[in-house]
Amino acid sequence: MRDDLAAADRRFEVREAARGWQRAGAIDEATRAKIDAAYPDDRSRLGEIFRVLVFGFTLVVLLSALGILGLMVASAGDKAAFLFFLCGIGLAALTEAQIGAFRRRQGGTEAATAFLAVLLVIGASLWLYYQGLRPRDELAINAALVLAVVVLGAAGYRWGYALFVGLATVAAFVLLARAPFGRLLCAIVPLALTPFVLRASDSSDLAPSHRRSCEAIAVVALVFVYLAVHLASWDLGILEVLTGHWREASGAPRPFRPFFAVATALVPVLTLAWGIRSRRRLLINLGLVGLLASIVTLRVYVHVAPLWLALIVGGGAAIGLALLLQRYLDSGAGRERGGFTAEPVFTEPEGRSALELAASAASFAPAPRPVQQPGFQGGGGRSGGGGATGNY
Repeated sequence: MRDDLAAADRRFEVREAARGWQRAGAIDEATRAKIDAAYPDDRSRLGEIFRVLVFGFTLVVLLSALGILGLMVASAGDKAAFLFFLCGIGLAALTEAQIGAFRRRQGGTEAATAFLAVLLVIGASLWLYYQGLRPRDELAINAALVLAVVVLGAAGYRWGYALFVGLATVAAFVLLARAPFGRLLCAIVPLALTPFVLRASDSSDLAPSHRRSCEAIAVVALVFVYLAVHLASWDLGILEVLTGHWREASGAPRPFRPFFAVATALVPVLTLAWGIRSRRRLLINLGLVGLLASIVTLRVYVHVAPLWLALIVGGGAAIGLALLLQRYLDSGAGRERGGFTAEPVFTEPEGRSALELAASAASFAPAPRPVQQPGFQGGGGRSGGGGATGNY
């Protein structure tokens, strides 16, 4: 990553942390101002909504221009592919200029040019490779995966986009699955890699965006471990499909099924225990998602109830367990037990969950006003005619 970009990301993370501290009441406005002065942000940034809008508009404009260019050179063959490759290089240079000279970060336009640059370089390179050498389909797929790993990995490292690094990791593990004993490799290699990238995600030597990239690698690695040992993946031969050979459920070797059945239930539990022990929210969330996937898998293989009922019961049990855990943590000294607490730590009010906000709105809403039905109240009347008057 560029040194100036890494420094800007560090300063931005400090300023965002100070903002959370002030909202939580840990520091006052004067301290926050001193932190902002000590860590100035020299980048042009946009809020999340405007960033998405600018990203979308930039993509529309650039794709329209590329579409017009494609119509003009549609019959050029290899020359058209080379022209699009040059366009990708030009967009990469434009991304460098925006991040460097124009000092843009989280502005939308630089992300759009980076995305199209990666897409054009990979697509045009594969076009040139296929048109020039006419390789076999299997060799072309392997070349595409290798190219995706290299280009996406380099772009993610240079510009600090964790999404690019995550996609490069997916391509790398798919390539690994296509090797001999691919399922075994997809279980062993990611499992051995995960502790190292998680440790790197805590290193202060890395820029914040690189630490997030390490977390993205860990997420993809654990997903592939679960996929490699999942019972349905084994029965259907999902990883084997990546080699181009579909294996039906009846063709799955029967002696290994008990191992995969146990691993399907055990891997999410171990991931959750690892997250609790290491106090990593990322691992806890992955473990909970894996447990839900395992419950759905159990329902598919063992028909104990309709799927909708199983999901409702599972969701209700998860909510009940969360409430019990919250009461247990709140009843401890200082509202914490073993370093865990249910209280938000330096969390901004707008960052609370939708469920919490809904409960708060319901509890503070005014009571409905009683509706009074008007009764009959006789006030008398007048009648008369022909000079006669009277009351009734």
